[in-house]
Amino acid sequence: MLALDAHSPGEGGHAERVAVFATAIANQLSFEPEEQLLMRFAAALHDVGKLCVKARILKSVKKPTGEDVLALRLHVGLAQRVLGEELSPLQLDWIAAHHERWDGKGYPAQLRGEEIPLGSRIISVAEAFDSMTAPSAYRTPLSEESALEEIRRCAGIQFDPAVTAAFFEVQPLIQPVFRN
Repeated sequence: MLALDAHSPGEGGHAERVAVFATAIANQLSFEPEEQLLMRFAAALHDVGKLCVKARILKSVKKPTGEDVLALRLHVGLAQRVLGEELSPLQLDWIAAHHERWDGKGYPAQLRGEEIPLGSRIISVAEAFDSMTAPSAYRTPLSEESALEEIRRCAGIQFDPAVTAAFFEVQPLIQPVFRN
């Protein structure tokens, strides 16, 4: 996480926030303590593949398009390669599919619904909320209320409805920790 934050400032904080939310969602969904620990580390390391993406792409003040989007999308597979010896196969599967969508329009394999590992569906919601509310080089963050409405709107489309419901149970308890 330290190397990723050095490569792309802000990624370390993002990783930590996603890990906290994902672990809380996993707890809400009755994951066993051992599974919650696996979730904590997988969620914290979900974007480590970005170490292999050119820093200029990650630091760009323009929204990525074309080749840059393709390069960014490779980070899930690259994370599996970087972490292959460090994490369990289950954790690697969660990381590999965290950009899949409930409706099958995600990447890299266009999985849909329950074909997507539950851990991936959890990381997806946690990451989306943090990405929407955190500053970015190329966009202004959404308000917490706007981000929550977007998560709600995308339940059943981008996000697993059950995971979304669990997120809404834990979000009011976790979010105040991150406010300054």
